[in-house]
Amino acid sequence: MIFEELLAEMNIHTVTIPEYCYHFDQTKLKSGSSLYYNFFIDDKEVSFRQKGKEIDIKIPYIFSASSKEIARSKKDKEGIFFSLDITYNLSITLENEIMIEKELMNAFLNGVAPRILHPYFRQSVAESLQKAGLPQLNLPLFENFSEPLDS
Repeated sequence: MIFEELLAEMNIHTVTIPEYCYHFDQTKLKSGSSLYYNFFIDDKEVSFRQKGKEIDIKIPYIFSASSKEIARSKKDKEGIFFSLDITYNLSITLENEIMIEKELMNAFLNGVAPRILHPYFRQSVAESLQKAGLPQLNLPLFENFSEPLDS
């Protein structure tokens, strides 16, 4: 099966958010300081489960804002004044019962799923920053997705 055939078989059933947690530490926010932000998908926690025609995917995103440049790590919390951990569940139904090969699964998880979920993530970041009383930030459309979307 080629990638385009797999995509033609897929129908997104639901996108849900089972985990949505943000933390704002005002003591680390310095007046007049530069704002650096970082976001990424926590690859170690991504899951893909298929049962017949049903596919359940869990993709956790991590966003952080800091007054200094920070590493791409959940453990590096120095200088971070705002963090957001949000997990998305993507429920997909296949037209026909087919077993998805690991290579196609990885292509979907690394290329297509983040592009489906990124607009939801952008909105969640904007809303969370607004709720915390922080300046507006609109994330770029596909930042941090270094691999082009190839079939």
